[in-house]
Amino acid sequence: MSVSFHLCQPGRGASCGACCGLYNFRDHSRAALTERLAEQTARMRDVPREREAWHAAARDALESRKEPPLFPSVRVCPLLGFIDAEQRRVGCLGHPKVTGGVDLRDCGVYRASICETFTCPSFGWLEDAQARLVEAACQDWYLYGLVITDVEFIRGCLRLIERELAGPARPERIMARPAALEAVRRLFALKETATGRSPHAPIFGRFTPDMEGEPVSRTLNYARLGVRAAPEDDVVLCLGYDPADASTLIAARERVRLHVRAVVRTLID
Repeated sequence: MSVSFHLCQPGRGASCGACCGLYNFRDHSRAALTERLAEQTARMRDVPREREAWHAAARDALESRKEPPLFPSVRVCPLLGFIDAEQRRVGCLGHPKVTGGVDLRDCGVYRASICETFTCPSFGWLEDAQARLVEAACQDWYLYGLVITDVEFIRGCLRLIERELAGPARPERIMARPAALEAVRRLFALKETATGRSPHAPIFGRFTPDMEGEPVSRTLNYARLGVRAAPEDDVVLCLGYDPADASTLIAARERVRLHVRAVVRTLID
């Protein structure tokens, strides 16, 4: 099981900078990250495309950063920015395809050789058709990055669709129906739009930082909540819900269930 295409830059509107620390801040809202990326892009725009100048600019950016990363083990690269004028795609500003030839990736927090060969866990864990469904449904950098990096969320959503269909939910079938693809986009977009969560929930939904800032998987305490497990709970956790009572959990499950059923309706009509 592995993906046959480049998850970082699959084409069209989708792109991802998660491995460069894009979402690794307590405030990783779309507005906050758009502002951060725009600032980093503007900072590097007029720097001469020479290694010494780029090293200095990147170092200054790192030293001036006030907000610490949410997870210290995930580096935050100052070379990440918008690589198109319309601010629709994120990527490495030092990549030779962006600079016009010179490779300045060594000036960031990773060496170019690492950037060139690294593949994220999603590359090995997702099926090709699953990744292509995310790319087709999430045609913007913010939502695509949130979803493609959360394998359990993708799998959980598809399991719920299959459970409701009482049969396989083939990504190819979903992508062939515009209404189904739009319904899946709205389901995946719960990563950004779901209410009743911490504002820091979207990207690190299933995880929380431990005392040393390392990610620890969360679970639901069913005994404390006084409820039994439900099929929607994996997705509820991936969305970042941390229910303090049964009614909050039940409401979150219902929100997920409604979106799943909306997808299924487009597949059986």
